[in-house]
Amino acid sequence: MILAQLLENFDKDVSAHTTIWIKVILVVLLVIILRAFLVQRQLLIAKRLSALGMFVVLLLLVIYPDVSNSLAHAVGVGRGVDLLFYMSNLFLLLLIVGQWRRLNILNSSITRLSRSIAIQTARKPADNKQTDDK
Repeated sequence: MILAQLLENFDKDVSAHTTIWIKVILVVLLVIILRAFLVQRQLLIAKRLSALGMFVVLLLLVIYPDVSNSLAHAVGVGRGVDLLFYMSNLFLLLLIVGQWRRLNILNSSITRLSRSIAIQTARKPADNKQTDDK
């Protein structure tokens, strides 16, 4: 009986310490990611502010995980984890579309630049004959 109570209390203590350590690790990782993002000087202020806002939201969700459950129930989703999964998928889709657009713009820029260089460095047919005769 006493042993069962001790084991139960031990499990609760280990669980509480594990939860604290997981939260600490997540907060440290969030701070590292935010710092790496904000150090980039060429980013627009709007992107920096949105990163800071996202950081604050994620920090609150790490510290108070029950908030995600409350939000999920308010929206009509079963669990907070499911809501976060759906939101992260939408966010990743937004990032993919943005990168796709950026890639298309870069491709068209490279095409224009290579055509311009080809036109500027093109030789006349007479120039080609002289180099072939030598």
